[in-house]
Amino acid sequence: MVRVLIPFTDPESAERAVRRLLDEPRRSALEVELLAIVEPLVPGKVPIYLTRRRADSLARAAAQSWIDRAGAQLRARGVPCRGFVALGRPKELIDAAVNRDDVDRVLLPAPRRFPAIGRRRFHFARASHRPVTIVR
Repeated sequence: MVRVLIPFTDPESAERAVRRLLDEPRRSALEVELLAIVEPLVPGKVPIYLTRRRADSLARAAAQSWIDRAGAQLRARGVPCRGFVALGRPKELIDAAVNRDDVDRVLLPAPRRFPAIGRRRFHFARASHRPVTIVR
């Protein structure tokens, strides 16, 4: 069984990576981990007041809905998956994700709205010791 990790920062990127994975020919069974990475809104970054707890709760709820959408696509094609939400800075969390030892492959989607992040992700991929595919 090939364990595939898809770390993502927005729902469109997740769906693009899942479509790419499902379109590839399968040589063996897959198990997919969806890792939704969000940076919660915190006081001082937005013009409205949110407590840290409320900001985290809103971010987790949004990220879980992204996981649910992408996971439904995988389950519809018979691919087992699980999803996790990570709160924090995307750069640091993506760097840690591509270097995990418990996955065989990483599909790393580049968000369309922020091309600079896509270029940064290319550098993450080059530094990893496992196959990393950048999905554009």
